[in-house]
Amino acid sequence: MQKVSRFFQIFFKIFLIFFITFIWIRYFVRSLWLAVVISIAITAVIDLLTRFISKKRQTSASLKKSEREDAENMFLSLSLEKAPLDFFYKLASSRHSSEKHDECILITHPESRIVLFPFTTFSALAPDDIVKVIAKTAHLHPTKIVVTCFAISKEAASFAKNFDCEIVILDQYETYQKLYKPYSIFPKISVRYKKDKRLAFKDLAMFSLNRTRAKGYFFSALILVLSSFFVRASLYYCIVASILVALALVSIYDPFSKSSPKNESLL
Repeated sequence: MQKVSRFFQIFFKIFLIFFITFIWIRYFVRSLWLAVVISIAITAVIDLLTRFISKKRQTSASLKKSEREDAENMFLSLSLEKAPLDFFYKLASSRHSSEKHDECILITHPESRIVLFPFTTFSALAPDDIVKVIAKTAHLHPTKIVVTCFAISKEAASFAKNFDCEIVILDQYETYQKLYKPYSIFPKISVRYKKDKRLAFKDLAMFSLNRTRAKGYFFSALILVLSSFFVRASLYYCIVASILVALALVSIYDPFSKSSPKNESLL
């Protein structure tokens, strides 16, 4: 059933690209068949480009608004704990053979040694922090290091790729998604942020640009295109129809409420 749903989603996305392309090609090309052929060719190129760009995008998990708030409050609560390392030891030892060291947890497997190194400071992880982690865990001879932190600087993300030992860096949201949820063990929320309850732009975008509204945008655009054959102001109809199809296409991708990818075991 999921495969069928996925097929129709991809088909609808490609059809929307073709439709918005055909609107404009048909406006300039009189021959219907030539317009169709050109539109198909352009659609194929655009689809290939979007697939390539999608693969290049970061695959960090997107969470629901309530989960993001929980992740923020959990990180805040951990940062106020006297011994935040105790929580990560509890999480790791629930499934693995684990040892608690001064600032990290060592998880041993038959063929690997994984170090879990949490940072609870409210600053983006920097290259200097990674150097600190490498230096403080060298005597443990890890094959993999998982670092949790508040946020990740671009410099740190790039710098972490320069070592033979695999270094995985998780910000507060990825920590929630890839550690807390898979293990079903969550930090106790002892303090919460006070949030401004005013409707933010992202909330409006989530309401307006989601898969449930894609069909509405599409059928509105279809009506305008059909109307353009009977009304002289066809350029106006093409512009408005293009905007509606673009909204439908963006809604198909549901950029503000992405489904979470499958969890992979980090420990």
